[in-house]
Amino acid sequence: MRERITSALAWLSPWAIIGGLAYAAVFVEVDVATEPMAQPLVENRDLFFGAAAADGHLWFVGQGGAVLALDEKSQQWTRTQLQPATNLQGLAASDSGVLVAVGNGGRYWVRGGDGQWNAQTLPVGDVGNKLLDVAFFGGHFWIVGEMGALFRSDAQGAYWTRLREADDVAFNRIRPGPAGSIWIAAEFGKLLRSDDDGASWHVVELGSESLQSIAFDGGIGVVVGNRGRAYRSGDAGASWQPIATFTTEHLYDVLARADGWLATGDRGAVFAAARDAEGWKPLAPQGLGKGYHVRLLASGTGDVLVGRGVGVLGADGGYQPWPARALR
Repeated sequence: MRERITSALAWLSPWAIIGGLAYAAVFVEVDVATEPMAQPLVENRDLFFGAAAADGHLWFVGQGGAVLALDEKSQQWTRTQLQPATNLQGLAASDSGVLVAVGNGGRYWVRGGDGQWNAQTLPVGDVGNKLLDVAFFGGHFWIVGEMGALFRSDAQGAYWTRLREADDVAFNRIRPGPAGSIWIAAEFGKLLRSDDDGASWHVVELGSESLQSIAFDGGIGVVVGNRGRAYRSGDAGASWQPIATFTTEHLYDVLARADGWLATGDRGAVFAAARDAEGWKPLAPQGLGKGYHVRLLASGTGDVLVGRGVGVLGADGGYQPWPARALR
């Protein structure tokens, strides 16, 4: 008899345990205290592609619609996620503080005085529809991108006009030049110039490597591109001469500074030159690492590198990753 009872209990015990768990799942309330998880300002996967200064803030845009803003007075950071979520490739600010961000799929976002970002789409094709850069000068916003995309708007970013027909070439950067000229650094060594507010364009061929960026300081201009290609003009862009090769890394941006020039690109490449834009030398800022950078932005704190993260080159020759403070 005892053996039969023991056997029966051994058979019933697993089912008793299962039944008890089922009862607890249905009738027992578990009080769990939860706290919302704060999103970090930056994540390891973050990539940033555009930057601008406006209204006492430095703004940065990048992968997945991420927008970082630094209040230069309080040194506090905020992060916003634009929708629909897509990579943001460029950012520009008007003289009155209107911001325009551009990205993939022909999309752009405008942030006006109300502080809200409003998404719109430009008429581009289904293929090669990435908008690569935006700039503000001459009272207009200018947007360039793949397949020869070139658009101009008013100072509010509200009304856009396409200035060129589609073409199988990517326009990488648009910047102002001397005497009201407008310049576009493009694929396949093409450099475009307009002297009539974008109505007509003259194309200069500078080799075959894609040109990524251009900048002027008075009559001196510098163009940088893939595989370390760089060109200099000393006559306001009337002619261009190759700069002696100082790197084989891709160069993505160039910046004219008060004391000279700065260029950056792949694998932590940072180079500086005097005001004549000759004799480029490598910089090795402590703490920079080997990440790539695609944009340069001048600020009161120092020259800001934008790409695989955001950071500033200090007067001491070091590199400080940003943000340095927690999200508020």
